[in-house]
Amino acid sequence: MLKQVLFLILIAVTIASCSTKKHISNQKTNKPNQAVSHGKAEKKEQKKQTNPTQNTTSNLPKKKISVKQKLETHYNQYKAAPYRYGGTSIKGFDCSGFVQFTYKTVFNIRLPRTTRLMLKEGSAIKKTQLRIGDLVLFRTSKRYRHVGIFMGDNLFMHVSTKKGLMKSNLNNPYWLKRYLASRRIF
Repeated sequence: MLKQVLFLILIAVTIASCSTKKHISNQKTNKPNQAVSHGKAEKKEQKKQTNPTQNTTSNLPKKKISVKQKLETHYNQYKAAPYRYGGTSIKGFDCSGFVQFTYKTVFNIRLPRTTRLMLKEGSAIKKTQLRIGDLVLFRTSKRYRHVGIFMGDNLFMHVSTKKGLMKSNLNNPYWLKRYLASRRIF
């Protein structure tokens, strides 16, 4: 019990000293022997020396996350989601519900709720012009349409009625026969 109390006190002192040390090192202090300069280059150099805790990585360009990486991350996060007619949440998606949810979540772009209306969004493109993130639409029957998001390498992610969220190949004979259109949203 005594060891636990001492350990907790040691942790508290360490945490408190870290925050105090950082706070003190951020304060500007003038040392009596330090010369005061007025040149821009000298001020820059002085600023570097007086703030050693400055984060130098903030000056580096931030790595831009590609559309493919964003979509892959989103896919991996929701790949356990089942099919649910009219579904728009992790509890279950239908194809257009998932596409609408993905575009809003990943790209902050609002799309209509149905495949019929998605077919009118953005601009029409040829299948040979597909880029990652484009919509691919299919006519699965006289009455129904299907939509997915192109992922590159002839793959698209979509919600299947039997398997839920999945990736399929556009060259699969089933999808080749039912391909309807492609739309570029961004």
